[in-house]
Amino acid sequence: MRALKLSSRRQGARLKPEDRPQYTQRPIMPVVELRFPLPPSTNSLFANVAGRGRIKTPRYRGWRQQAVLAIEIQRPRPGRIAGPCDVVIHLPPFCGDIDNRIKPCLDVAVAAGILADDGQRYVRNATATQDRGASEVRMILTGLPVEDQDRAEIEVRAAEGQSPAYIAVALGLNEGQVLTVLVGIGR
Repeated sequence: MRALKLSSRRQGARLKPEDRPQYTQRPIMPVVELRFPLPPSTNSLFANVAGRGRIKTPRYRGWRQQAVLAIEIQRPRPGRIAGPCDVVIHLPPFCGDIDNRIKPCLDVAVAAGILADDGQRYVRNATATQDRGASEVRMILTGLPVEDQDRAEIEVRAAEGQSPAYIAVALGLNEGQVLTVLVGIGR
């Protein structure tokens, strides 16, 4: 008798970041702008709990839910960035270290499905500045640019039926750049 095959999810396997539903259900965009409330400092995101390890603090969980909701109700609904991107974060005035606010901002972009992951594979540069006139965080994510010659080559290869992954390897690009160009030309 043949044993039933368990789904990969039941075997403990996790979905790849780019396969998570909250990410794949958003349209691909070359630039995404988000607005949400100021995050708590990185120093107050996690707590050490005996027997459980590091856990998210209630303050961080509450802020994260509020920030994801603020992103979800934005109109037009923000899309996602396919592949690596540059991130610029404009923070409202606050006391403390600017660098301690970058991690929670990237985390909320992942939780909302704007970024597949906040690792180096997906975020090339992340910078933050204070904007004296702002009352909330403004985060701008920009996909890596594609040169005009590569853009034309992508169109030709896609018309020939080549897959985005194959085109990316052939042109020395990443698949996210190819997908962004294809969405831009309506394919």
